[in-house]
Amino acid sequence: MDWLQITQALFLAAMMVYIFPMVKRAIQNPSDSKGKWGEIIIPLIVVIAIVAILIAMVR
Repeated sequence: MDWLQITQALFLAAMMVYIFPMVKRAIQNPSDSKGKWGEIIIPLIVVIAIVAILIAMVR
């Protein structure tokens, strides 16, 4: 594995650790989570942007 793959794996793991507890709470208490979807979407957009930048750098 090179450093790029290690970095991508670390970002993926960090996103899983960050997002899954929020999704679990949102599924259990949907009325309490109406305003919290922004907390899930923003980190997801950041990760997608980072992956897109990494792909663009490789090409």
